[in-house]
Formats: sequence, structure tokens, C-alpha cells
Amino acid sequence: MASFAILGPLEVAVAGRTVTPRSGRQRALLAVLLVNAGRDTGLAQILGALWGDAPPDTAVGQVQTLIWRLRGVLGDDAIATRPGGYRLTVADADLDARVFAAGAAEAAALARSGRAAEAARRYGEALALWRGPVLADVRLPGDPHAAGFPAAVAELTELRLAVERDRVDVEFALGRHAELIPALHRMVDAEPLREELRERLMLALHRTGRRAEALETYRRGRAATVAELGLEPGRGLRELHRRILDGDPLLDAAEPAPVASPPAPPAAQLPMDAADFVGRHDLASRLAALLAAPPAGGPAADAGQAAAPPVVVVSGAAGSGKTTLAVHVAHLVRDRFGDGQLFVDLRGGGEPHDPSTVLGRFLHALGEDPRAVPADTDERAALFRARTAGRRLLVVLDNAAGENQLRPLLPAEPGCAVLVTARRRLTALPGAHHVDLGVFAADEAVDLLRHAIGDGRVAAEHVDCLRVAERCGYLPLAIRIAGARLAARPHWPVAKLAGQLADERARLDVLRTGDLAVRSSLATSYHELDPTERRLLRLLGGVDLPRVPGWAAAALLDRSPAEGEELTERLVEARLVDADGGGYRLHDLVRAYARELLDADGAPGERTAALGRLTGGWLTLADEAYRRTGGGFRRGVAGAAPRWSRWTAAERDAALGDPVAWFEASRGMLVGTVRRAAAAGLVEPAWNLANTLGRLFELREHLDDWAGATTAALDACVAADADAGRAWLLRSLGERHLNLDRLDDALACFDAALARFERLGERRGQALALRAAGTAYRLQRRDAEAMAALSRAKAITVELGDRAGQAQVLFGVGAAHRVAGRPGPAEAAFRQALAIFGELGDRFGEAYTSTSLALVLGGRGADADAEALLARALGLCRELGYRRGEAISLGHLGELHLRTGAHERAVAELTEAVAGAREVGDGIGELIALRRLGAAYLALGRLPAARSALRYCLALCREHGEDGERERALRLLGDVRAG
Repeated sequence: MASFAILGPLEVAVAGRTVTPRSGRQRALLAVLLVNAGRDTGLAQILGALWGDAPPDTAVGQVQTLIWRLRGVLGDDAIATRPGGYRLTVADADLDARVFAAGAAEAAALARSGRAAEAARRYGEALALWRGPVLADVRLPGDPHAAGFPAAVAELTELRLAVERDRVDVEFALGRHAELIPALHRMVDAEPLREELRERLMLALHRTGRRAEALETYRRGRAATVAELGLEPGRGLRELHRRILDGDPLLDAAEPAPVASPPAPPAAQLPMDAADFVGRHDLASRLAALLAAPPAGGPAADAGQAAAPPVVVVSGAAGSGKTTLAVHVAHLVRDRFGDGQLFVDLRGGGEPHDPSTVLGRFLHALGEDPRAVPADTDERAALFRARTAGRRLLVVLDNAAGENQLRPLLPAEPGCAVLVTARRRLTALPGAHHVDLGVFAADEAVDLLRHAIGDGRVAAEHVDCLRVAERCGYLPLAIRIAGARLAARPHWPVAKLAGQLADERARLDVLRTGDLAVRSSLATSYHELDPTERRLLRLLGGVDLPRVPGWAAAALLDRSPAEGEELTERLVEARLVDADGGGYRLHDLVRAYARELLDADGAPGERTAALGRLTGGWLTLADEAYRRTGGGFRRGVAGAAPRWSRWTAAERDAALGDPVAWFEASRGMLVGTVRRAAAAGLVEPAWNLANTLGRLFELREHLDDWAGATTAALDACVAADADAGRAWLLRSLGERHLNLDRLDDALACFDAALARFERLGERRGQALALRAAGTAYRLQRRDAEAMAALSRAKAITVELGDRAGQAQVLFGVGAAHRVAGRPGPAEAAFRQALAIFGELGDRFGEAYTSTSLALVLGGRGADADAEALLARALGLCRELGYRRGEAISLGHLGELHLRTGAHERAVAELTEAVAGAREVGDGIGELIALRRLGAAYLALGRLPAARSALRYCLALCREHGEDGERERALRLLGDVRAG
């Protein structure tokens, strides 16, 4: 049997003896048969590959002679004559490309089973089969596309790159970062626009301490991508760059200057530094620099201003690690304060220490005779200032209750420094540097666990450690407690604690060990609130939303917006609620504590009523947002759920603002409210809100949120047998399926909705369901059924006098005619729809109808008219903020300019189309735009850019199962190779 090698120059061997043909045409014929091995290769394909469009009269005879000669070398059975062509049969073990693919598959299986070392070895063996580019020494004298040759070569090349990437990942798992760097440099130099390779090079450099080189590698890659493709790097590369920038701050932190045998300070009250201090090193260095700065002197004196000691205030929620940070910073700078360090816990969260008592302790620590300390607080403060004059003292005031408690404790000496921690923001301290302390990042949280349970346990159970950190809300106190529990139970898998923490209602019980408990820490802050503030916190926990808008307190308490905002701000000051610009947020553990308190009150009706008012407030705003964003998804009915509005019209408009911007900022809260209302049995409010939001979900392409909100409300309708809600929400789900081209699912929803609308006598709903069903039938190429559904929908819209509905149906009719190859009727229907949309001021309808009419006109050569319509559609989409429509319009404009030879314009438009599709997560749109962009670059002769765009396209084709686009991209890649 003959064996064949195509992963490099062509090689053929029989019985171990090289028999590679020397004739160029014979080698070309064999190469064509090899890339189609096991399949019939038609005579027409062979003639085209060898002679192109002008084969000589003797071509068939020449092919027969070539086949006869090949059989003489390979054996008579190697090449079979088939009807209209030939077939080369090769065993898998006799073709190196198949051996390579099998080896790569085996290596991948080994990697999946955790056998990384064996996988790396197997990947290496597979890649060793490559001796150069596929069939590097073969050139087809005719048309290579005639036999699919370039596409086959491109596909094998892509496979090799994917296998090289997978091998690198396995080597990374084995910790071989340094060894991989030279090979990764070569791979990136050869493929500068291949982002997955650049990501791995950056990671290897970073993990071997070469952070600056990793960042420079990103910079060069970004420059190449922008220069060649006009695109920013992809999400993965940008995210890695950000993570490296935010990496371990010790990499560039300055080491403190060594101090030779400092004398023992007269006062040394600092608690022990935390042995497990993690993260926040950069922040600690900055705070240390503020405290240790030289005393202000000359310039201040020249300006007539008295110099003052630096005061740094760290505020943060209970358990956020304020004390740990303060003590660590104090130890960093202790050698700069040779006269001592004073420390006191002011007990601001419980029964605060009297400043007079604290001053007495400080004066005693500074050597004052207790009998000489005056009784009066002001006199003690004056003596404290006198005893600190001329000294370098660090004063750490932990857990302060407020400014009044602090003022007597502040020294006046510029050479001293003060570090304060508090739960509230102490903004009334003049000249203080303020720092708000949040929770840990995920990697910092896992580092804290690592200190408690060891590197090995974290490495072996890393995913579960991340789950524990997440379920602790990344709160340092909670993570410290979790680590202590695991350290005390070395036989526990981390997954066990993660499972216990999965139950939000049990978390506060789990998060306690020894004298540490999250619940008691939160209780201290809670009992400082007045009764109304406590009620608000309980209700915020009861609605169980991670984030609420500024007016939420007003709805929950049924008060005016101004009162509600003031009460919420008091909770912010108490560090039980965070303000984040777009609303207010409760930490997970604070929310669990608040919910626990509400449950203890035994008033479930209060919770439901408050949630109903909150949902009613969202409905009031959603109604107005729906009214202001014309076109697109039509909700049909608003629903009868009660609205809540103690706003004036001006307050409501201020809360809403621009409806699209409002929706983007509020989307997570809106979806969460639908879910909570549905779970609480507020069925009518839940489905009214979900149905109203459909237009905005469609406009902004938030398809996952569309599904989440609609499904939650639909489930509630099913449980309550709310037939109207079921009908409208089934129709809404069907519209979402249409957006995703899930046509069978869409039709199932429309059929179910239509049946319910007919039972309810809801004619508007019937028309909307029929119109949408017509679209689904049209996309399935079921012309008769599409036209029947659209005809029924049209009759109902005429009966109801529904002009908007008539325009939408006319658009559907035009689209059905266009797909069926009836351009005349299609153009007529589109023009009628466009006129009605214009009359109604429906810009959304104008945009998509203009696009479709442009495709009809472009199809019959009216390119100028088509271009004008597409430009109009593009402008409308930009006005509306309809990002997907903008990308679609740009894609069609780019294709038009590619076809008409305006290649530079095509590149600009298609680059924008790719970016737009990527932004909204439209993978299909992105891969089509990338394929067109590759073709435009190819037309301009910019082959590296064409290759990169087409490879991006191929990766997405694999992900989305787009075989047709994949074949087009592979053909274009073949042209790039030929070029």
C-alpha cells in the first residue's frame, strides 16, 4: 500500500521507497485526488484544476494517461474509476493529515481526562508530522477552486493552528510557561493578528515575572489589529490586558528603606499585623505614603497657614477589613514615628468610648502621671496636644463613631499623623484624606482562603474556593470566617462549605467561628438606625434585589421621592447601603440580614405590598418609555396592574430621562423586579411589566434578559391560570425566538398564543400573532403558509383600523415576495409599508423597511437608490440607538460597495459592522460581516488582513454551525493563499 504525506511538500512512498511523481501536472492531479481522498473527484473538477476554463481538445486523454501512470506507481486498486470521475482510496494510517487529526483528537481526550503530561506528549507527536505548509511544492496550473483545493488546504492549516493553541494550554497546565515563550514569540510573529496566540504569550510572560513585556506585547497586537483591520482587540485580549494592569501591586511597589536598629519607641500600642494580609497592597502603600510624608512647613507658613498633621480616614461597611488594613499600614510606617504609636478601638458600632477616657489612656502611655491628668475633657485634650508637640507620633483611631468623638483626640503637631477607621463617611473632618473601602476582588478573596487552608487545597479545589468567596460576597470578614472553618476541618471538601453557603438564608449561621460572626457585626450597625431607617432596610432586604433605583425607598415606604431619597442616603452614611451612581446596592450579606429581620417581624403582607408598589413604580416609567420609543415590538395591551406614582410629572421625567439610556441603566433592576413580583404571586404586575419591556429588549438586543423576564412572568401566569397573560407572553417569547432564527420554537409559541387569543376574543393579539407567524413561515421558505397568515393578519388590522399593524403586515408581505423571487410585488408592498411608517412617525419601521427595499432595488441594479435607502436606514438606527440595525445596515452598505468596486468604503463600513455586531452579541451578523470584510481586503490586496478577518469568521462559523458561511470563508482563504 502507498502512504502519502501532504503536511509539507508532497511525498509518496510504496513499501518504504519514495515514489513521489516528478511531473508537475502529475503531482497536481495527485494533490487534487488527495485533498478529496475517499470522495469522488469529477472529471470537470480535474480539467478545471489542470487547465482552467480552456482545456485543450486532448485534455480528457491526457488525464487518462496521468491516471494510468499514477496507478503504475501506486497500484491498480489505488485509484478507482467512478461515474464522471475518479476516487483515490487511502487508509487513515497512510495519510499524514488523518494521522495528525487522530493524534490531536486523542491528545484532546487525554487533556479532558486530566492527563496533561500525556496530552502534551501526544500533541507534540501530532504536530511533529508537519514539515511545512500543506502541499507546499504543488501548484495547480488551472483553476484551483475547481477541485476545492485552496479550501481544503486552508482547513488543514486552521486545524494545525488550533492544535498548537491547545498544546500550549496543556503545557500551561503543567507550569511550563518559561519554556513556551520562544515558541509563542515565533507563532505570534508568524500570525500577528491571531489573538488567541497573543493572549497565551502575554500570560506566559506575566507568569514568569515579565509584566512589562506582556503589556508591550498587547500594545503591539492592538496596534496591528487597529492598523490592519480597523478594529479594537477582541474581548478576551482586552480582559487579559486589564487583569495584568490590575495585577499584584507588589511588582512595582517600592521597598521601604532599611533602618538600622531603631530605638524602641516609648509607646507601642499597635496590635499584631495580620500574617495573612492579602490584596490592597497598593492602597496600603498609598496610605503609608500619605501618613509618612514630611511635615508641611515652609510654603504653608509663607502663605500664613498653620501646618497640620496628615489625617487619613478609611470608611467601609462592617466586615470590609478596615481594621486589618489600618493595622497593616501602621506597621508599614511605624519606623517613621520614632516617638511611638497609639492605638484605640473607639467602639463606634456599639457603646462608643468617651473621648475623655481615651485621652486619659493616651496621656498615661505618653508618660504622664495619672494623678496629674485633669478631669475635664477639654483640659485633657489641651494636655494631649502639649505632650505630642515636637514629637513624631502615629495615632490610630479605630472604629470611630463620628467627628465629635474624634476631634479631642487629634494632635496638632505637624510631625504626627492620624489614621482613622469608621463605618460612616466622616466628611466633617477638615483636610482629611478619605478612602472608601469596598470588598475584595475574586483573586484577593481566594488568596485569603489560601493563607487559611494552604496552596495545595486551593489548587486542588480552586473552583469551589471561588464559589465560597462569591457566596461570602467577597467580604473579608466573611472569607476569614470561612477560611477558619475549613482550616479547622481539614477533612471537609471545600465544596461542602460552598454548598452550605448556597442557601442565602443559612449563610449568616454558617459564617461564624470563635468570636467572629458576620451577623453580630451587622447588628451593631443596624441598632444605630432610627425606626424608619430600620424599616426601610428590612424592606430593601425583603424585595431581595441586588440594586434598586433612587426612588425605590419612596415606593417601598409609600412616601414622597424626596423623603425616600433622604432615608436611603442615611443608610449610605451608615455603610449598610452603597450608592453606585445608577442606584443603591446592598451587599449580599447585608441583604440576607435585612431579610432575616423582616421574616422575624412576621408581616409577609407588608413585604408583598411594598414589592407591589415598587413594581407599580417601574410600570409607570416603563409605560412612558414604551410610549416614547415608537416602532418595533408591540405589547398589544398595557395590562391592568396598579401603577405607583407619587411623582410630579417633572419628577417622573427626571427619573426617566432618555428612555433608552434609562433602560440600559435600569435593565438589571427591571428584570429582577419581574422575577421577584412573579415569585411573590403578583402575577398581573409581573406580566404587564415583562410584556411592556419587550420593545426595549428587542431594540437593544438583550435577548437573555428578554427570555428571563418573560419566562418568569409566564410561569406565574401558568400557575395562576391567567390566560390573557399567558397569551401575550407566549407571543413575546415567539418574537424572541424569531430574533434568534429558532423558527420551529417561534411557530409553536405563536400557535399557542393565537389559540388563546381566539378563546379570549382578543383581535389585536390575533393580528400580532398571525403577522409574526407569517415571518416565521417566510424564513422557513413556506411561502403559501406565510401568505395565508399575513392575509388573515391584514384583514384584522383593517377591521380594527390599526395603521401601525397594517404597515407591519405589509412589510411581512413584501419580505415574503422578495424571498420567493417576486421583486415587483415585494417593492410595491415595501413602498406602501414605508409610506405608512413615515405617516405614523415610526422610525424603527422606516429603518427596517428601507433596508429591505434597498435589497430589492440593488438586486435589479438600482445601486444609487439602494445606497440612499441604506444610508437612510443607518441614520434612523443611529437615532434610535438600535445597534443591531445599525450593524445590519452597515453590512449591506459594505457589501454593495464591495460589489461596485468601492473597496476602501466597503472596508470602513464592514469594520464598523463587525464592531457593532460584536457589541450586541450578534454572532451570525459578526461572522457574515467578517467574511465580507475578508473579501474586501482581498480585493485590495491586503492579504494578512484578509486572512485574519476570514479566520475570525471561521472560528465563529464553528461556534454557530454556519456551514454555508464556513465554505465561503474557506474559498476566500484559498484565494488569499493563492495571492
